[in-house]
Amino acid sequence: MKKILSILAFAAVMVSCADDFLDKVPLDKLSEDAVFNSPQLAEAYVNALYPVLPDPFQEGNISSITDETFFRYGGTSTRYMYDGRLSPSTILYISEGGQAHDSRTTVLNIWNRAYEFIYKMNYFLRAAESEDSRLDAESAARLKGEVYFLRAWAYYNLIQRYAGVPIIKTPHSIGGNEDFKVTRSNFDDCVDFILSDLDKADELLPDKGASKRGRVNKDVALALRARVTLLAASKLFNDPDSPTPSIWKGKYDYEGKWQRAYDACKAVVNRADVDGAYALDDKYSDTWKDLDSPELIWAKYFVTTEDIDKAQLYYTIEYYNGWTAMQPTQAIMIDYEMNNGKKFFEEGSGFDPQQPFANRDPRFYYSIATPGSTYGVIEDGTYNEYELQMYLLFKDKTVADFEKGKTMPDYDDKAKDLAHAVTHSGLELRKWYDPQKPITDKQTISPFYPWFRLAEFYLNFAEAAYMCGKEDECRTYINKVRGRADVNMPPVTEAGESLWDRVVNERRIEMAFEFTRYFDLRRWMIAEKYENVPIAGMRTMVLENGSNKETIYRMARLSSDVNKNTCYYWENSSEKATYEEANSGRPLVTKWTYSWLGKDYEIDYGECPLTFSPTQKYFVPANYLMPIPETEIKKSGEFIEQNPGY
Repeated sequence: MKKILSILAFAAVMVSCADDFLDKVPLDKLSEDAVFNSPQLAEAYVNALYPVLPDPFQEGNISSITDETFFRYGGTSTRYMYDGRLSPSTILYISEGGQAHDSRTTVLNIWNRAYEFIYKMNYFLRAAESEDSRLDAESAARLKGEVYFLRAWAYYNLIQRYAGVPIIKTPHSIGGNEDFKVTRSNFDDCVDFILSDLDKADELLPDKGASKRGRVNKDVALALRARVTLLAASKLFNDPDSPTPSIWKGKYDYEGKWQRAYDACKAVVNRADVDGAYALDDKYSDTWKDLDSPELIWAKYFVTTEDIDKAQLYYTIEYYNGWTAMQPTQAIMIDYEMNNGKKFFEEGSGFDPQQPFANRDPRFYYSIATPGSTYGVIEDGTYNEYELQMYLLFKDKTVADFEKGKTMPDYDDKAKDLAHAVTHSGLELRKWYDPQKPITDKQTISPFYPWFRLAEFYLNFAEAAYMCGKEDECRTYINKVRGRADVNMPPVTEAGESLWDRVVNERRIEMAFEFTRYFDLRRWMIAEKYENVPIAGMRTMVLENGSNKETIYRMARLSSDVNKNTCYYWENSSEKATYEEANSGRPLVTKWTYSWLGKDYEIDYGECPLTFSPTQKYFVPANYLMPIPETEIKKSGEFIEQNPGY
C-alpha cells in the first residue's frame, strides 16, 4: 500500500478559529502508510473532507435565486437560474468548459464536487478499516464516525438537489479513472443509504461534551437524520400524484414518512427541552455573532484574518464604491409582521405608510437595513457609524411638483439631485452583520455560518407535528421561536390551513437569508407561486424645500380603485416600462394575489421599481430539481438519466 496521496490543495480550503481543529496543516504529497498510520495525519485528511459543501457566503448567493433577494451582477451567476434559463449546459462552470461563474453557484451545482469528496471518503474508510491500518482504536472510531457522517451529508445534499443519485460505496467509478457506467438509485434507496451511514456515525461519534468546536458529534448526526426524514416526507419526494417509487419520487407513504420525520425531529428537540443541551439564544443576532451561542448544534467557523471578501460583499456601502451582492426584495419585506402579529395589509395592523418600517417584528431590524440604517466601519483605527442614505434627494421640490400619473418629480440634472442611489431594491441586508466588527474587503463579518441551529429544528418539528395532525404541538413550537427573549412576538392561535400559513411564514422570517428558502419552496412544491412573484424594489424620495422636508415611499401596497399601475424607469424616463420590451413577451406583472389566513389580498407593485433587473424571475417546473451537468451524462455513456424537463 504505497499509493501517493495528493492532499495539499484539497486541504487548503479548510478554515476555522485559530484555536480550533480546522487550523490548516501544511501537507505535501504523503504516502498512504504515513497518513493512515498517524492519528495526526489521518485527522488532517478528514479535516479536508469537511467542506464537501461550501458555505453559502458567496456573492451570487442562493437567496438571490428565490424571492428573498436580488443579485445585481453576473448574468452567469444567479440570473440564469432565476429567470428560467437553467439547463444541463448552462450549469457548467467556466472551469468545466461552460459559462457559469466558478465561485458564485457552487452551493447548487455540487455534482462533481460531491463525488470527488465521496471518492476520498470511501478511500479513507477502506484504508482505516484495513488490517494494515495501525491507527489506535479511539482515533479510528472517531474519524470513521466523522467520515460516515460526512458521506451522509454529501448524499443528503445531492438528493436534495437531484433526487435519486448513484450510490458509490467504494473508491472507484466516479472520482477515479475506472468504470463510469453507473446508474441512479431510486430515491428511497438513497434515503435508506444515508440513514444507514448515520446509524454507523452515531455508534462511533463522541457525545457533544467530548467533541471539539466545529467537529461533528452524535447530536449533529441526530440533526441530519431529522433533515433527511423531513425531506423524504415532503411533497416533492412523497407525492400522492406519483405514488410509485422511482429515481425521482419515494414510495408514497404519507403517515409512515411523516411519523418517521416527527420522531427524528422530536429526538433533536428533546436534546434541548429534556436534556438541556441546547437553548434558544436570548438574542436573535447572536445566532450568527456569538461563538458560544447555546443555539448552535453545528457550524462552520472562520479565522478572523482569512481573505473571505465574499461575506463582506453582502453589504452595499459607499465606502466600498457601492458594490453589492444581496438586496432584499419587496416580497420578503411584506412578510414581516407588525409587532402585533398582523401583516401590514391586515385590518388593525396599525401600519402607517408614512413610517413603513415602524413597529415591525424585531427580526426585521436584525435582518434588513432600511434608509437611514447604520453600519459600523473602522476607518484609520476609529469606529464610525455609516448611514445608509438609500434615497433619492430632490432639492427645492414639493409634492406639488409631481405631475398627474408620475411616480417622481421631473428633474434635469441627475448629478445635482440624485444624492445617493447605491441600492436597486431600496433595502440592504443586515443579517450576518455585527456592529462591533469592522467591515473590510479582507475579513468576514460573521465568525461562523450556522449549519444547524435549534430554532430550525423547532420549526422542523412544528412542521412534522402539523403533518401528523398534532396541531397543539405545532403551535407550541412555533411560539417557542416567536417567544425568543428579544423577539417576543404574539403567539399564533390559528388552526387548519391558516396554521399552515403560519408554519410557512415563520420559517421564512426566522430563517431569512439562510440556507433554507430555496429548498423549502421546492420540497413543498410551491415555488411556482412564490418564485414568479416579480423582483420589485422600493423607492424612497426625500423632497427638501427650505425648512420643509417630506419623505415619500414608493413600495408594495394594497391595491386600490385608483389606477396607478404605471412603473417608470429609475432615471425618471417618461416612457412606460414594459416587460415585453426585454423579456420574451411575458407580460408586465404589477399585481398578484396574496393569500393569508384564509383571505385573499391584492398586492400592487405598480409604483415599485420593476425594471432595475434586466430579466425578471420566471420559474419553470423542471427547476424543482437541478439538472445533472451534461458532461456527467456523456461521461457515463448515457447510463445516468437526466432529470425531467431538461
